[in-house]
Amino acid sequence: MGIRKKLQDFKSRLSDRHMYSIVLVVTAVIATAGIYQYKKALNYRNYVENQYNRSFHELVNYVENLETSLAKGMLVNSPDQMVVLSSEIWRKAAFAQANIGQLPISHVQLDKTSKFLTQVGDYTFSLSRKALNKEEITDKEYAQLEQLHKYADTLSKTLNNMQDDLYAGRLKFGELQQEGRKYFSKAAKNISVTKIENIEKEFVDYPSLIYDGPFSDHIERMDPRLLKGATEMSQEKARDKAVSFIGGNRAKNVENTGESNGAIKTYTFAMSPDQQQNGNKDRRISISITKMGGHVLWMLDNRDVSKSSMDIDEAKKKAKAFLEAQGYKSMKESYYIKNDGIATINYAYVQDDIIIYPDLIKVKVALDNGEIVGFESQGYIMAHQDTRKLPPIKVTEEAAKQKINKRLTIDSGRMAVIPLESKREVLCYEFKGKFDDKNFLVYINAETGQEEKILLLLETPNGILTM
Repeated sequence: MGIRKKLQDFKSRLSDRHMYSIVLVVTAVIATAGIYQYKKALNYRNYVENQYNRSFHELVNYVENLETSLAKGMLVNSPDQMVVLSSEIWRKAAFAQANIGQLPISHVQLDKTSKFLTQVGDYTFSLSRKALNKEEITDKEYAQLEQLHKYADTLSKTLNNMQDDLYAGRLKFGELQQEGRKYFSKAAKNISVTKIENIEKEFVDYPSLIYDGPFSDHIERMDPRLLKGATEMSQEKARDKAVSFIGGNRAKNVENTGESNGAIKTYTFAMSPDQQQNGNKDRRISISITKMGGHVLWMLDNRDVSKSSMDIDEAKKKAKAFLEAQGYKSMKESYYIKNDGIATINYAYVQDDIIIYPDLIKVKVALDNGEIVGFESQGYIMAHQDTRKLPPIKVTEEAAKQKINKRLTIDSGRMAVIPLESKREVLCYEFKGKFDDKNFLVYINAETGQEEKILLLLETPNGILTM
């Protein structure tokens, strides 16, 4: 081979290698760009899916709680309560509609549900205007409320079935455009479209679920009565109070972790019990003591509770004995909930056989050995007075019963002090009764005979709650 041919052969091979390298580089760049775009698209899809999830779960919550409001509506017997109820329904329906609008389901697929949501507020508002004009709500109108309640119950179950499918991965929001009609049309068939159109009422109300007993939300809007006139406690004495409250066997390695200067000024301490004693190296107990008066605001022991060998009655006895040992006398348990081997029990102060709901204390009891692993007394600190000056009772119990809707079958009654949204406390008759296989609490003002509040009582295997 001549020199010229060798040079041409070398140039050809060099060119082939150069092109091969270019192809490899270009392929790598395209692959990298493709992977980047894929990940970007995947992240965006996950983001959108999460937004759909949030909207859907909020919608489920609104619908579930609407059933409670409609059940209350069937028992309302005073103009003021009807106004309160209708305004709540009207306000919350707008949120439900907004969440429906965030889902990838066309308006046509949800036309009956959307129409129901739109109309339900108008209907309840019309009833509230009648009530304010001293016009009685007729049996026919109560029957319409009852029909709406049944529809809300049906739709709630349908939404929960959809939620189960979503959790199980059988349904994704991207598929709802095809699958949504099947779910919602099934719910709609259970109620006559004609009746829905004739009942001008709104759909979704979302009353707050009070897990720790009735009227707990009022405590953040008060000044602490118990601390008025109290002297300020030093940090050392507050530390001693913390050790005494928790007990020497658990109060090991105590350290000051800070101070709070909010509405209730406090010292906060933390401690780690003996590791060999509790077998949990991460166990930590925190406690907060008020600077004024040296009261325990809260305490939390984060130890694991692996089993439940104690029933709720035994736990109540442990909690009551603990409260009495700490100087909290005349406390009566009300509602409770069990979760992860721990029972959270609520106690209210009792004065002259009258339960004072504002004076609220929550105690957490470990159901493996009865140890107190949590305590919170904000309601008690905010509201308690050693002796409350209660107003005179001007309405008899029998007269108070006459103020209650006849649909409620009354089982029992007692006196109670409850807080209103205005922070004012009122003395009431608390009547417990049953309607439509559900338990309710109705509060009638003992001075005026006015219907002040209606609560739904939920009794579940894990506790007794109010709505």
